[in-house]
Amino acid sequence: MTGAGRVGIGQDGREDGFQLSQRADYFEVEVGLETTLKRPIINTRDEPHADAEKYRRLHVIIGDANLSEISTYLKLGTTALVLSMIEDGFITVDLAVDQPVRTLHHVSHDPTLQYLVTLRSGRTLTAVQLQMEYYELARKYVEERYGADADEQTKDVLARWEDTLGRLETDPMSLAGELDWVAKRELMEATAAATAWTGTPPGCTWWTSSTRTYAPRRASTTAWWPAGA
Repeated sequence: MTGAGRVGIGQDGREDGFQLSQRADYFEVEVGLETTLKRPIINTRDEPHADAEKYRRLHVIIGDANLSEISTYLKLGTTALVLSMIEDGFITVDLAVDQPVRTLHHVSHDPTLQYLVTLRSGRTLTAVQLQMEYYELARKYVEERYGADADEQTKDVLARWEDTLGRLETDPMSLAGELDWVAKRELMEATAAATAWTGTPPGCTWWTSSTRTYAPRRASTTAWWPAGA
């Protein structure tokens, strides 16, 4: 849902394949003090970056950097909801993942989202189904704690979370393709606006395949994007 994607499997990328997360293969332990050696999912470095008498810092370094605003929005919004539920003792069901580092790698390596995650309770379910369980808990939490007074941003996070998970559950590759075309369209529009070109700009050429015509490509870049996408 929030991974930036990566070509290559394993830390050295020697194995062919596309995976969901740039960072997944580089995590080696669940919790630890280091950030580059034996990289942990949760870092315990005591740097609150605030008043140490009032605050502690939860340093979660698992997330990919992502240019998609919606991915980042969902990453932060859903994490905030889960942390609030933990602080309020709202999560009473055991959703702990067995062998989380190994599972992280396997989930990232499966763009079809069919890999079965094993929980410490013995249950097995896909990563999307596990997210669905967290979503349902968060929805009930917001209803019970805030009711009609829930702020618009919280309601928006829940709505986007539910919509994204529902679409990933039914057709993950279709959604990935849709997002890819949206990104390409935005890239083309942004580039066109920045250069305000008409026709073919200096230093650019058109490239055509049997099925698509591609917009001008500058000599200084390696990116192609479909014209009119």
